[in-house]
Order: sequence, then C-alpha cells, then structure tokens
Amino acid sequence: MGDMEQTYFQRALSDFVFDVASGGAIRHLTDMGYTVRQIQERLDFPTPYERIQRTVWKHLTDTGVIFPEKPEQGMTGEKVDYVREYDSYGRASFRRVTVRKATAKPAEPCLLCCFGLLKYREPGRYKEVLGALEKVQAEYIEGLPWGVERVFHRPDRRMLEIYRTLERAGLSEGVCFFQEPPGGGCR
Repeated sequence: MGDMEQTYFQRALSDFVFDVASGGAIRHLTDMGYTVRQIQERLDFPTPYERIQRTVWKHLTDTGVIFPEKPEQGMTGEKVDYVREYDSYGRASFRRVTVRKATAKPAEPCLLCCFGLLKYREPGRYKEVLGALEKVQAEYIEGLPWGVERVFHRPDRRMLEIYRTLERAGLSEGVCFFQEPPGGGCR
C-alpha cells in the first residue's frame, strides 16, 4: 500500500470510528436542539469541539436547516446514510441507504444570516450581538462554524427567537433578517 493509499485508508477508518463512537449521537442531540457545547458535555466518547462543530454544521446543511442559497420549488437532494444491522449471531454489518430529502418550499421565508462575516469583519459588533442574546442563544450562534459567506437558516423556533431578540435590541440589520428581495444581504 502506498503512502497516499495508507493516508486515505487511515482517514476513512478514523471517520468510521468517529461516526460509530460519536457521529450518530451528535446528529441526534442536534435534532433535539442542543448546542455544540451542550453536545460536547453529553458525549460518552471524548470528541474535539471543532469536530463536533463540523458534524453539527454538516447535519444542519444535510437536513436543510442551513443552506447557502434560497431554495427553489421542487429542489430535492439525496443523503447517503449507513444503517447498522445484526445477523442471527449478533454480528454487526452496515447497509448503505440513500434517502431523498426535500428542501424548503419557495413560500417559506428564510432568515439570511451573516454571523461569520460579522465575526471576521466587525468583531466588536459581533460581541455586541452575542451580548444581546440570551446565554443559550449566544451559545448556539457561537458554536456553529460560520464562514464568511452568507447562509440561509430555516426559521425554526430557535432562530426566530434569536432574530426577535436581535430585532428588539436594534441589532438584526445586516446580521440576521428575513430575505425579501433576491440579491440583498451581507455586503
């Protein structure tokens, strides 16, 4: 086996072990509404904070909670998952399952979030925004690995509460707001 093949194999094995040890629990706790910090505290297997962040972000994008562009009608995607099955002797094996998932409907409003851009361009204002939020709200925002690109967030209960808190504090403009006209947003 060459060095490149060995590296690929070790990375694949590491990802598999991570998914068995922590990945499923992280996705489940994310679905239950836990923040990255709360998830880290609840895991049985010690997992680096950054790895939890990446797993949560990927899960939120895979499930259509966060997406890079406003979705169009009828957009669907496929998600590959692996299901653990046991034979009559109790031996585990994995079966690949492809699940079709639908993204947001076009009538659904989207919150345009620019937290990453704000964090890197205006760190003082970013701290002010986090300070205006309740502790668990700020923990949710700070726990996600926002990039500098703008993203849309499905207006679930948590994000609507964050949006309303920022709006009441007069801090939602350019940070987290409903996207009405196409092309508006973070500049």
